[in-house]
Amino acid sequence: MTAPYRAPALASSPLASRFLAELVAELEPGERVLWTGAPERVALVRRALGELLMPLAFNGFVLALVALCSRGGGSLGLSAVPLLALGLPLFRTPLAAWQAMRTTFYAVTDRRVLVFEADSIASVDRRDIISVRVRAGRGPLGEVALVVRAPAWRGAAFLGLRDAGSVAALLDRV
Repeated sequence: MTAPYRAPALASSPLASRFLAELVAELEPGERVLWTGAPERVALVRRALGELLMPLAFNGFVLALVALCSRGGGSLGLSAVPLLALGLPLFRTPLAAWQAMRTTFYAVTDRRVLVFEADSIASVDRRDIISVRVRAGRGPLGEVALVVRAPAWRGAAFLGLRDAGSVAALLDRV
């Protein structure tokens, strides 16, 4: 099977070939794909910029402290340099968020909902979905959150979707 069967119920965004290969490998025999999608680039940028605020603020404060302390020509400014050793690794968080969202895609099949995120795959059986919630974002983008039965599962969400309302309607319908 080279490509999954796709029901014509809802427009899907085209998947990159590496995503398609992951999806095909995850599908069970006879399982039909009803919809696929990935976060919009605008949502990726917004999330990465949101995560960037803390590292910029912390390191900016430390650099200002170093500049103020070293005005007199003393070595007091050097005592703030270890704070940079704590602050610079904070920049890994927005980079990790960017990388995770770049490798994220979603699929809805006739049996379950799949969230492929970085190196993990979350699979929620359609019978375990209690409700579907849509949150409209800025502009045309939105999010679809699933409330599921399993107590250990924190729920799944489709972030940064252009057609969040349609996806939620599909999940409610099937």
